[in-house]
Amino acid sequence: MARRPQWTDRDPVIIGCCTSNTNIEPSRPALGFQVESTPLNLRCHLLADLDRDAMRLPFGRRHAARSDFISSIPLILSLSSFAASPAAAISFTPVPAPNLDLSQLGRVVLAGDFSGISLYQFEEQNQRPPRNNGSEQLLARMPNGLFAPIVNTDATIRTMCTFNTDNGTVVVLGGNFTSIRDPDSDSKAMQSTAIALFDPDTAVVTPLPGLSGQVNALLCDQDKNTVYLGGSFVGANSTNALAWEGGRDWVNLPFAGFNGPVTSIAKAPNGNILFGGSFTGLGNASTPSTPDGQIINLSTASITSGSSSTTPGFSDPKNVVCQTSGEDGAGSTWLLQDNAPGFWDAKFRHGFQPTKLRLYNTHQDGRGTKTWRFTAMPINGIMNFTYIDPVTRQNASCTSECPLSDDKSIKFQDFHFVNVIGMKRSSAIDISAFYGSERGT
Repeated sequence: MARRPQWTDRDPVIIGCCTSNTNIEPSRPALGFQVESTPLNLRCHLLADLDRDAMRLPFGRRHAARSDFISSIPLILSLSSFAASPAAAISFTPVPAPNLDLSQLGRVVLAGDFSGISLYQFEEQNQRPPRNNGSEQLLARMPNGLFAPIVNTDATIRTMCTFNTDNGTVVVLGGNFTSIRDPDSDSKAMQSTAIALFDPDTAVVTPLPGLSGQVNALLCDQDKNTVYLGGSFVGANSTNALAWEGGRDWVNLPFAGFNGPVTSIAKAPNGNILFGGSFTGLGNASTPSTPDGQIINLSTASITSGSSSTTPGFSDPKNVVCQTSGEDGAGSTWLLQDNAPGFWDAKFRHGFQPTKLRLYNTHQDGRGTKTWRFTAMPINGIMNFTYIDPVTRQNASCTSECPLSDDKSIKFQDFHFVNVIGMKRSSAIDISAFYGSERGT
């Protein structure tokens, strides 16, 4: 940052001026003009007015009133989201107020090639543009509302939390960075993979070695004097989850982590620590090659159908939702019109990845579904299935004409998706052939 010139009240100063065909009243002092260049002249657009008292010495008296002249700053992460004390502990050097009196100049205009303007009040203010190399900064809020960088990392800071240690309060930083340094220092960046401690009282950064990977989530549990980490990393003898006890070393969790990335950590009211992410098992336990799935709640879906029967008690497609008894009858069975194809459609409020479909066939008055197919939305694709043939007891496959047995001794049939893909909020069962004169389930 260049040093400000030291002006006196006797020095004639022109901060900026422009000539224009626009009629500007000379009696109204103004500060803040947006200037656009044209082939013939300069056009000045008034942004804000200041009274003459605001232009008099000392200039620093009006700093708070002009906080709206703040250029847009890309905020990556800020300590201001924590308590006020950490940011206040970081010192900012005020710039002495200039001995500047503009009251004798009349209207003064700032003109130039800029998109924002702010008062230069602290030496830590800078005009360095944000880097586009993937690095990020930890920012602290200055008394005038602007932000100053206090820590630089070579990659993303994904999460942070405050933690009280025996030596004071620190901010725990987690992400996918590998090095960290003081933004105003020319010294070499220190190695710090995925996690580091920042002391807001001294502005000192302390790396925590021992991890390989990235940290996605942190939970600072002051009650247990422990920081819980989650992410996609290996550390100590754990995978993707680990604990750090304040002032000591890494502590392995009893279950040695998880077999997939952790993306969130929370503390339950009863004191239990909850981990969320894309995992199917614990780090110290073997898991089946085909993990158990979660049953999709059909009761919250919007159910529609086509060519439903007009027979009372058998026309509502919702009749078959959560019907696991296999009993037929009005209110428990859904039928189509005689000799007509149709469909059963469910629209959800969320996306999902189905792995298995269980169907119960109806036997109402000798009717039932003979062949069907499953259409995934929004790709409008017919899905492939594998199943066990109830007659041969052998593995079989189907696509557009999947069979359902009419054997009353077979309560249901399971069909496994060959390709597990994401479906966005909608799926349909199209019924193409039937037993008796009506299809249904």
